Amino acid sequence: MADIASDGILPAEHREVSAKLIRARRNARALPGFPGSVPATLAEAYALQSQSLAAWAGNVVGWKVGGIPPARREAYPADWLVGPIFESARRFTQDGAVSKMPVYAGGFAAIEAEFVLRIGDDGEDDRLYIGAEIASSPVPDLNDYGPGAIISDFGNNNGLLVGAEVQDWRGLTDIEVVTVIDGQEIGRTTVASVREGVERSANFLRENLASRRIPLVPGTLVSCGALTGVHECPVGAVGEIEFMGLGSLKIELVDAAGAD
Repeated sequence: MADIASDGILPAEHREVSAKLIRARRNARALPGFPGSVPATLAEAYALQSQSLAAWAGNVVGWKVGGIPPARREAYPADWLVGPIFESARRFTQDGAVSKMPVYAGGFAAIEAEFVLRIGDDGEDDRLYIGAEIASSPVPDLNDYGPGAIISDFGNNNGLLVGAEVQDWRGLTDIEVVTVIDGQEIGRTTVASVREGVERSANFLRENLASRRIPLVPGTLVSCGALTGVHECPVGAVGEIEFMGLGSLKIELVDAAGAD
C-alpha cells in the first residue's frame, strides 16, 4: 500500500473544503456538489479527512473499509479506502427490530450489507457480527467524484448498524447474503470464506491507520466492505438484509435533519 502519511500543511483550498463538508453535515443540509477541488492523491485526501476529524465533535468507535474501483487505482493506488464511524452514528439491533438510520435528504444515501469485526486484545479475541453500513453524504453524487472525494467526506459514512454475533466465524464458508429494499430484492451474493474477506479488510485498515499514526485500539469496530453492493435509496426506504443462517436486519432510512 502506498504511504499515505502526510506531515505537510493542508492547503487553504482543502481547509475550506473540510469546513464546508463539516458545516453541511452538522446542519444536515445537502450540497449542490463537491465543495471545491477534489484531492488528487491519497495523501491529500487523508490529510483532508484528518482535518475534518479534528474539527468534528465526536468519538471514533470504528472505521469503514470500502473498495476502490480498479479504474481509479492508477490515481489512487490502493485496493480500499477507509473512513471513520462515530459513536453517535453507531446502533445495535436484534432480529425483527426496525432500526431508524439517519441520512442526508437530497444528498447521497445507501444501504450496504457488511460483516462487522470487533477488534480484540489479540487476534484470537476478535469477534464478528452481521451488520450494515449506512453510506450517506451531503454531496448527492459523491461517489462519482472518486476516491479523493469519498475519503475527504469521512469515507461517505453516516452510520453503522450492528446485529447478531456470528459464532465460530473463522470456519464459515458459502454464506448467502440477500438485500431487499422496499420489498424488492436488489442484491444477493455468496461469501465463499468469511474469514478471508474479514481479515483482508482488517489488515488493510491496520496498515492504513499505522501510516497515519492512528492507533487501532481494542474494541474498535471494522465495517468490512459491501457484500451485495452499494444500494442507493431515498429517505423513507426500508431495507431488509438476510444473512442466511446467521440473522437478519431491518432498516428504515430517516431524514438526518429531524433525527435525534
